Amino acid sequence: MEKSDSKISKNEAPEYRLLDPFIGKWNTVGSIKTDQGKPDIEIQGTDTYEWVAGGAFVLHTVNVMIGSDRKESIEVIGFDTRSNRYPMHSYGNSGEMAEMYAEFSNGRIHFLSENLRFTGSFSDDQKILSGIWEQRKEGDWKPFMDIKLSKS
Repeated sequence: MEKSDSKISKNEAPEYRLLDPFIGKWNTVGSIKTDQGKPDIEIQGTDTYEWVAGGAFVLHTVNVMIGSDRKESIEVIGFDTRSNRYPMHSYGNSGEMAEMYAEFSNGRIHFLSENLRFTGSFSDDQKILSGIWEQRKEGDWKPFMDIKLSKS
């Protein structure tokens, strides 16, 4: 995959500008919620977002420790004019694959799949991205993970 200038998309469509705040390297911290009585599992590492393929897509690279387990993954984010959403396709170091969609509304960011969803936002200076992941269990959405990314 040919990389473009990783900080700037060559595509000037306004839909792509919504992805600009993600671009860069982030220090990531958070915690996964566990059953009552057990301590949360800590998350620490980095997330990197960069424009690729001439600015048509964002490549998101994850390298974090979740407790004592390393999690590495890549994700490709684009824009689909038919659905007016941002498809997200990810691939992890355990061989897992996932598909989600991103949507932006009222200053909030939403990542959605059948069983996971994220709601978050950027700080005013766009140097912090924080939010909450929820997981669908038995038909209900339950808190799953808190996450905070700080631009390095």
